[in-house]
Amino acid sequence: MGHSRGFSLIETLVAITIASIAVLALMKIVSQSTALSTNILQRFDSSIMMSLVQGEANETLDGRTLSVDEILSSRYNIDHSVIRESLQSVSYEIELLPKESINPLMDTPASSTLSSTINTLALQKVMLKNPHEHSSFFRLTSEQK
Repeated sequence: MGHSRGFSLIETLVAITIASIAVLALMKIVSQSTALSTNILQRFDSSIMMSLVQGEANETLDGRTLSVDEILSSRYNIDHSVIRESLQSVSYEIELLPKESINPLMDTPASSTLSSTINTLALQKVMLKNPHEHSSFFRLTSEQK
């Protein structure tokens, strides 16, 4: 047998197989990172929408399903059409649970010497729901007794 100047068929097939496995592994990694990035961006957008709604949640919204644009329109004038479309595309069902009063003086004997009108704090759970997510937060308000 003489010396060959190239690769044999088996060597070429092994090299192509190894290269194919490496390319498939890289494609899987890129696909997973793209899916993860998309998920992170959706969560970030959702977090921003939730924080916008949290600032505006009040008794007038209880039991209603509104878009973020409708919730914010009472306070803000949004002229940018792309932003408005984005805010209109997300809606939440808003539910305010009953308030729980918190007495900052904790009914100490000293509190009985104060006037009959006492400012108390009230804690209220607000639930936001849409088909894709459910979230809740607590809002703190003051009340007079």
